[in-house]
Amino acid sequence: MQKQQITVGYIELTEDESESLFEKVQKDKGIEGYAELQGLMDDFDSRVIEPSEEPLQDMLGEEAPAEESDKGTRYIEVFNKLEEDSRYRIKASKQH
Repeated sequence: MQKQQITVGYIELTEDESESLFEKVQKDKGIEGYAELQGLMDDFDSRVIEPSEEPLQDMLGEEAPAEESDKGTRYIEVFNKLEEDSRYRIKASKQH
């Protein structure tokens, strides 16, 4: 089966993000293809979850260890906008 890009809410997922979502939804909902996934995602919405920025220097003052430049991991959360249903969280491809 060939990878495809899936759109959820206002976010168009990359092929890798779409594959990750497909694997999670396939296990949960028993879907068999990307067309079925896209049909299911028409009732879902998504949001980007930014990594929280809590610089140790602000919290600990002079005792804080040197911080790495990596500010955390950005995720995309997919959720049903019509009813309480499964939520899926996948790692976003773009981490800038």
